[in-house]
Amino acid sequence: MSKRTDEGEPPRFTGEVFEALGAGDVAFAGAILIDCRFVDCDLTEASFNGSQFVDCRFENCELAMADLTDAVLQTVEFDTCRLTGVNFGAVRRLPIVPEAKLNDCDLSFTSFREMDLTTWSFEGCRFNEAELVRCELKGVSFANADLTRCTFQRNDLAEADLRGARGYVISPLDNNLRGMRVSLPEALGLLAAIGVEVE
Repeated sequence: MSKRTDEGEPPRFTGEVFEALGAGDVAFAGAILIDCRFVDCDLTEASFNGSQFVDCRFENCELAMADLTDAVLQTVEFDTCRLTGVNFGAVRRLPIVPEAKLNDCDLSFTSFREMDLTTWSFEGCRFNEAELVRCELKGVSFANADLTRCTFQRNDLAEADLRGARGYVISPLDNNLRGMRVSLPEALGLLAAIGVEVE
């Protein structure tokens, strides 16, 4: 259950399961959440400004346009969630590097800028019109992701896993792709990015 230890201190939730919650049902801005689960929640445009998530999991949740400004993400999992329009670049990065696993999530129109994402994974996710700019993505898995119209600019994708991913056009002149794992025919998008036509 949530509790306040002293007047004015942030709410704290430990081991809670939030099911079918609406965006206005609970105020999470500034809250501390440890080992919590969110299931079938509609948290569209919800504010998590300054919230701290530790060992939390979101399952089948609507999180479009959620505000993660200064939020702490420490071992957070998103499974089959919609996070369209979320600015992940606004999360707090120090002293704890954000860590998240996303599986089969819709990340259309999201933004990742100047982030260390080496502990993240994006398997089966959709990145329509999303952007990854100046990010550390070494060894990150995008396996089976839909990267159609996703912008990759000045990223380190060394040893990243794009096997089964589709729709990507990534310039090897603008990104470090050394050791990146890909599969055909989708890998032809690497040549398309530099104007090479394969016949």
